[in-house]
Amino acid sequence: MMDQSDLRIIRMLLQDSRAPLSKIAKELGMSQPAAQKRIEKLKAKGIIIGSTVLLNERMIGWKRALVVLNADRKKYLGIIESVKKMPTVTSVYEATGPYAIGIELVGPAGVVNGVIAHIGKMKGVRDFCPISLEEKVL
Repeated sequence: MMDQSDLRIIRMLLQDSRAPLSKIAKELGMSQPAAQKRIEKLKAKGIIIGSTVLLNERMIGWKRALVVLNADRKKYLGIIESVKKMPTVTSVYEATGPYAIGIELVGPAGVVNGVIAHIGKMKGVRDFCPISLEEKVL
């Protein structure tokens, strides 16, 4: 069971995965060993599964995009397996709502555009909707 301190740790690490332990402990009003122990428990439970670096993709000519689509029932699993192997694909989701599959892509703009075009032409893909993400506001 997570408490408010665990949730605050998660929020802090989502904002800055490299936040110093001293800053986390100070924000929570606890010792560094106590904060470290909480982080280790969150990792052991599988709640925190890693850390990452955030890029300003636009500054290096990269693009972030989402593709949502529906697929023919017989091709659904094959499409998911094929998409997982494509360059620039960072996440593939089974989804609910008007689309059954969600795909996140990040990489050089030309490569992302090419992968998006390829996904749209795959056999069994229907209701294809690519979305370019331009500016993160939160």
